[in-house]
Amino acid sequence: MEYGKKQIKLDNPLSFWNHFKNEERFLFYNPLKKEFIMGAKHLKTISSKEELKKCLYAFSSRTFFNLIKDKKWSGLGNETIAFEYYFVEKDGEQTLYYFKDSVEIENIQIKISKHSYKYSNDDYEDWKQLFSAVDKGISTKKVNKVVISREVKIQCDTCVNVESVLQNLMEKNPNSFIFAYYKNGKTFLGATPEVLLQKEKNNILSYALAGTISRSEKDDELRKEILLNDSKNVHEHKIVIDSIVNTMKEYTNEIMVDKTGILTLKNLHHLHTNIYAKDKKSTLLEWVKRLHPTPALGGYPANTALELIKKYEKHERGLYASPIGIVDGNGYGIFVVGIRSALIDGNEVFAYTGCGVVDKSDCKDEYIETKNKLKTIVESL
Repeated sequence: MEYGKKQIKLDNPLSFWNHFKNEERFLFYNPLKKEFIMGAKHLKTISSKEELKKCLYAFSSRTFFNLIKDKKWSGLGNETIAFEYYFVEKDGEQTLYYFKDSVEIENIQIKISKHSYKYSNDDYEDWKQLFSAVDKGISTKKVNKVVISREVKIQCDTCVNVESVLQNLMEKNPNSFIFAYYKNGKTFLGATPEVLLQKEKNNILSYALAGTISRSEKDDELRKEILLNDSKNVHEHKIVIDSIVNTMKEYTNEIMVDKTGILTLKNLHHLHTNIYAKDKKSTLLEWVKRLHPTPALGGYPANTALELIKKYEKHERGLYASPIGIVDGNGYGIFVVGIRSALIDGNEVFAYTGCGVVDKSDCKDEYIETKNKLKTIVESL
């Protein structure tokens, strides 16, 4: 697939997103590279390595579980897609790529909307039942960790201004990966701190991200030290590291684990460890299938944890906590996990938030943690 290209200058990259209203499109911002990639107008679903080699970029996503029943997730995910138009901003330059005909993108000002909304926050009884079920599995040694989640429905008085939400996500979460995917009137978006897998040439990077504490204006540095030395959070984090490393060992012997540190976000601190590997044989998409879901998103052992989630969570995860990423024609790219996220449909927002339950987890503390994580979406409204 041959693309034409031209240099452009948009005051706000979201002008590209706005130009293709009602067309299938995606947005991906990588804070590590300060790079924007957006695509618009579905061109082709990619089904082979050979087809991928002909692509400029492809957007790829998978649902958390293979089977989808909830209608609101219908048609979203489990595709790798090439688009007719791409906007790429990196190294201070903006480039428009087009498959056949070029387009003129009008510079627009993004109007920031302050949505009036209400949402029910009375699901604590449901949470207690869910927590109790997985806690029983942990206490009986059937499972070491289970990541449980909430679906919070937010009702807005007007249709949600998605461009405004995206602008807020980018401004309020500068260290996070910002993503959005629009199809058939619905938008899944979020600001995630977590890399599932990055692959460039033979180099692989994955994040272990588990263990959380809220930030504090008065003693934020102390909060970091508390997190680094908290036995419950350190244990939860080690489960994730060990699982990722053990999976990698099945395919490569070249693995290096960084020292655990702190990843600081707007409202939270997380325990964070980079895990590196080298592999010449496998593709990025193959690695994504191997690693998803890590114990940071599902639990450990995976099969037991996932069965508990299927049995006791009342909502369907869809794209929440799932692999979302960009891959180029060389097969290089990056996948993040769709957390701190929401599905927007008209004036309804379905926000998702979760946390890991291990031995010595406290039901109320974990619920409060999910409320703190929910702020990413609520503040963007």
